[in-house]
Amino acid sequence: MSTDVSAKSRPAIDSPERIELVHVGRTLQSLQHLRVVAASFIVLYHTELQITRLTDGIHQHSLGFGAAGTDLFFVIGGFILVYTSHNRKDTFGAFLYRRFVRIAPLYWLFTSLMLVVLLIAPSHLLTTKGDFWHFLLSLAFIPYPHPVLGIDRPFLFPGWVLNHFAFFYLLFGSLLFLSTGKRVFWVSAVLCALVVLRALFGDKSHLLNFYGATVALDFVLGMIVAWLFFARNEAPWVIVAVFLAGASIFVAGVLHNVSEGAERAFSWGVADAALLFVCVSIEKQLGWPECRFLSKLGDASYSVFVSHLFTLALVTSILRGLRLFPALGVSGARIVFLGAAWALGMMIYAAIERPLMRYLDRRRRPRAKGLIVEKGP
Repeated sequence: MSTDVSAKSRPAIDSPERIELVHVGRTLQSLQHLRVVAASFIVLYHTELQITRLTDGIHQHSLGFGAAGTDLFFVIGGFILVYTSHNRKDTFGAFLYRRFVRIAPLYWLFTSLMLVVLLIAPSHLLTTKGDFWHFLLSLAFIPYPHPVLGIDRPFLFPGWVLNHFAFFYLLFGSLLFLSTGKRVFWVSAVLCALVVLRALFGDKSHLLNFYGATVALDFVLGMIVAWLFFARNEAPWVIVAVFLAGASIFVAGVLHNVSEGAERAFSWGVADAALLFVCVSIEKQLGWPECRFLSKLGDASYSVFVSHLFTLALVTSILRGLRLFPALGVSGARIVFLGAAWALGMMIYAAIERPLMRYLDRRRRPRAKGLIVEKGP
């Protein structure tokens, strides 16, 4: 099954990520499907807190491996930047515009929504309080100590992931003048150096403590997978071996109750990179099954990521108010939470994110015309 997309047969650009993928003349369906996996894991991971509230603290967390969904987003992010910039002439400004437009507007919208909730109904936000600099620097993607939790987390809690992405975009974009291989090397070197420096001096700087977190190594793993994708075709036995190794590492992480922290880059990052390597290698050589529904879910994955905490809180209130949780049980509640997160996320994508991205992309095209040479891989 071919994944090449000609100029005449390209699909409508209805996804911010597809804007990037279509630019290189080839879409990878497996990436769309992996985004669904990543977002679903993250939602399930965050249902644990809501179930604990519904059980008045009795429930014991049992989905620590759901944190692997965040690592999968990081790994995919590293892959995407290498994949979409390979053999492409681009400017630093145009690159940053596309990347920040991808993440900023929807994030700013829900950060502002959270501020509205804080001002109108502060009792619903027990772990947040008003802090001008915390709010402002959250919008700027700059880490700042949370006024309640004391750790570097933005006003909209999942935004810590976007703070890492923003730094990664700046670093990667500043080295666009290098060839793909050299860019991967130097970006990886900087991120690895930050991890080492954090291990040595992390207690001396909250910024180093944040940017030197081992989760940054997930970007490195994703870039390496992309570099291998362009450099060679792997033998079937290599793909099988990588899959078995990644699955073994993931199972070991589950058995050892790894959730977050320093171990996540190995337990989740390596396992996720192995999964990504297997999927894109199979698609490159054999093609990938087309599933329009999963692709649409993949398009909405960012909307789900940004909005899901609001959805989970709302569903918790409904379940408690209607006294439905005892009938559903933990497993049933998780299914309801997951379904609601995807349903609302898809509505947000269709009503807000997709129209907004189309509008911003149309505004960019006249300025970018003639500046970018687009080539397929």
